[in-house]
Amino acid sequence: MALRGKEKSRRQWDATAAYLTKKIPGKTFSIIPLDFDEMSQYVGAEKVDFTITNSSMYVNLEYHYGEARMVTMKTKSSEMGMTQFGGVIFCLSDRKDIQSVKDLSGKRFIAVDEKSFGGWHMAWRYLLDHKVDPKKDFQELLFGGTHDAVVMAVLKKTVDAGTVRTGILEKMAQEGKIKLDQFRVLDAQALANPDFRYLHTTTLYPEWPFAKVAHTDDELARDVVVALLQMQPGDEAAKNAGMVGWTIPLDYNTVHDCLKAIKFAPYDMVEEITLQQLVDQYKPWLIGLVILLVIGVTVIIYIGRLNGRLRLTMTVLDHELAQRKRIQSSLNEFKMTLDQILDCVFMFQPETLRFIYVNQGAIHQVGYSSEELFKMTPVDITPSFTEESFRALIAPLLDGKKESLTLSTEHLTKTGKCIPVEVFLQYVKPAEGVGRCVAIVRDITKRLKEAQEKEVLQSQLLHAQKLESVGQLAAGIAHEINTPTQFISSNISFMDESFQDISMLLEGYHRLLIATKNDKVTPHLLEEIETLLKDADWEFLSEELPQAIEQSKDGAQRIASIVKAMKEFSHPGSKEKTMLSLPDLINTTLTVCRNEWKYVATVEMDFADNLPQVPCLSDEMGQVFLNLLVNSSHAIARQLGDNPDKAMGQITISLRQIADKMEIRVRDTGCGIPPEIQAKVFDPFFTTKEVGKGTGQGLAIARDVIVNKHGGTLEVESEPGQGSTFTITLPLSKE
Repeated sequence: MALRGKEKSRRQWDATAAYLTKKIPGKTFSIIPLDFDEMSQYVGAEKVDFTITNSSMYVNLEYHYGEARMVTMKTKSSEMGMTQFGGVIFCLSDRKDIQSVKDLSGKRFIAVDEKSFGGWHMAWRYLLDHKVDPKKDFQELLFGGTHDAVVMAVLKKTVDAGTVRTGILEKMAQEGKIKLDQFRVLDAQALANPDFRYLHTTTLYPEWPFAKVAHTDDELARDVVVALLQMQPGDEAAKNAGMVGWTIPLDYNTVHDCLKAIKFAPYDMVEEITLQQLVDQYKPWLIGLVILLVIGVTVIIYIGRLNGRLRLTMTVLDHELAQRKRIQSSLNEFKMTLDQILDCVFMFQPETLRFIYVNQGAIHQVGYSSEELFKMTPVDITPSFTEESFRALIAPLLDGKKESLTLSTEHLTKTGKCIPVEVFLQYVKPAEGVGRCVAIVRDITKRLKEAQEKEVLQSQLLHAQKLESVGQLAAGIAHEINTPTQFISSNISFMDESFQDISMLLEGYHRLLIATKNDKVTPHLLEEIETLLKDADWEFLSEELPQAIEQSKDGAQRIASIVKAMKEFSHPGSKEKTMLSLPDLINTTLTVCRNEWKYVATVEMDFADNLPQVPCLSDEMGQVFLNLLVNSSHAIARQLGDNPDKAMGQITISLRQIADKMEIRVRDTGCGIPPEIQAKVFDPFFTTKEVGKGTGQGLAIARDVIVNKHGGTLEVESEPGQGSTFTITLPLSKE
């Protein structure tokens, strides 16, 4: 059906023909745009095999030519698609004299076409329901031919009001042809259905059906149904048609009711004749008929009653048979749909656990035939369960304590292969029928492999970040070791020279001791001793030597502490969480990165007393603290600028136990983070540092370690020019 003109119709539906040609080998499909009059001619002459038309035209074709609906369109009103549409009665928004449909009496009105369901029939019925007869009450009733022409006629004030199907106003506004605020929708219905977002006046009716003409081969029709039900919203055919796909056919009885109410084909020949009209027109004949009936009533009354009962029984049976056929058809279509989905669907009886239904996906996954599976239970294909443990698993579903269960397990195939799966279990009990358990099963082999690859990639990324940190800190650490090494070397040189002077002095005293024992002390010897004592400057040595020794000891301890910190920081650690002292880890990290902060900031540590140990991955948590401390140092350096006055910022680290969590705060007096980028600082590869000074991975890795690997939180508060505070919370329990 060429809704908005044949050219637009071709652009809209050509992709669908190409889609079906691709999906059904050996068949070629093409689109023939037809207007309302041409549609009946082509179907009657068997020039087309399938039709895509509005709901009322379908009902007419069904009545006259035996068309059968196959699927119903799902439009783009929501992510799930909508299978209904309605009519919109509207006027210009500046028409104060038209506030509802009751104000349309005596006005000029335009619709799309006499045969347009959404563009006229829906509005016609709505007007009649609200005591407005278009044929009697309108000053003039016009037809524009297309929906766009109707909207433009109202916009140009050629008419007072008009009607189109839902979605037309929004689509034309999106195309830039109109603005929605130029129009007022009369008797606008509240959006009771949140998925239906279009303005509308009338009630909603089933969307356009895709129908099979009577002469079309049934096998071909089934292939078309399967192909259309598989259409995805991202397919070109769905995009061009402005929909998200197709679904099983809806009930079109509401369309029949609408056409009956407006007495339109195929119900245009049916006239409701009142009893009073019959009496007035056929009064003499009725009197004679009554006399004849009175004469023969005693003869035929019994037969009449029997016939009435028989007709009633036949009507009920016919109705039940038709209903059963519809149900069977719906079940077949539903089963066909389930067989097309990739996930596995199992149904089993709660009492015996025997399977009562499996789709093709389930048969393909486990390798058993449907006949074999109907003799089996879930325990037979799930080796991790016994019958007792499986019944215990589904007991909360049967008792109503839980609506559904989701679990991960393994399925054992017929060949003995174990497949990791995710199972969604639910107990379903129809209003009239026996309850059954439904399991939707998905193969998660690919998902687990991707998760493992992601874990390896994250480990490599963390290792690369650690190597990068060690490389960036290497020069500073070398400087930290070099400084005490230099004064140790100087002190050793001083002590070496002093030792030579002391050795000469001791040798003189030794000669004096021998001379004293032999009573041979001479004035010359005493003068020599005095000269040696003066040359050695013993008073200076006695004061400086202890200081040099003490300084050397301090330097050696300083070097030892740096080496120990580097050893602890670079240790690969365990892949399992271990109980860890956070103060010790923070002190080690401060030692490693001391050269980064000592020139720009002082560090204040505010640790509460008696802090418990925390379950951590030590090497990864050390990397988190290193990233935060280095970032704080860089932020303070940027805030201080050239800093000719040698001012110092401050980094404050606090530790507190709050209930069952440990809270760590790292606060700096740096440049802060602008509000517009605070939400991005944890994004991978986002950095505010200059090129070559940051990879944008530090905070992203920190958040991954804290949130994903430790189950904690990492948040930031910042004010530009004042500084930033990063707050970490870690659970004290390993679980």
